[in-house]
Amino acid sequence: RVPPELIFDVTLGDIFVVRTAGEVVDAIVLGSLEYAIEHLGTKLIVVLGHERCGAVTAAVSGATDTGDIPDVLKAISPAVEETKGQSGDAIENAVRANARDIARRLKSSGPIIAPRVQSGEVKIVAAYYSLDTGQVELLK
Repeated sequence: RVPPELIFDVTLGDIFVVRTAGEVVDAIVLGSLEYAIEHLGTKLIVVLGHERCGAVTAAVSGATDTGDIPDVLKAISPAVEETKGQSGDAIENAVRANARDIARRLKSSGPIIAPRVQSGEVKIVAAYYSLDTGQVELLK
């Protein structure tokens, strides 16, 4: 919802940005990240969830949509299931869990990302952006 360039106070073009609804990763996103690492020298990947995420809200509410939207919601569903019954806001819990889950999966993805993460050359972190405060919280 907010350009990462504004969140991280950098100039347009200074960072390589891949955006998807709900931080969902497919082959195209993975290939884009691999390209950034292999050809642009990217050393840090930030999986950034945000407050009041519409895709996560739809997944939590069990929304039914047409087209390929159900694929997005299905990809978010593990985070929704993981956080069911937790205290606090169900949507915000799922947003955070989803960002952590995606970051964790990326760390072991493919022949380009996984070895570079293991060697320490590339770092992948999950984070949460508050629309209300403008703050970014690193997630563990």
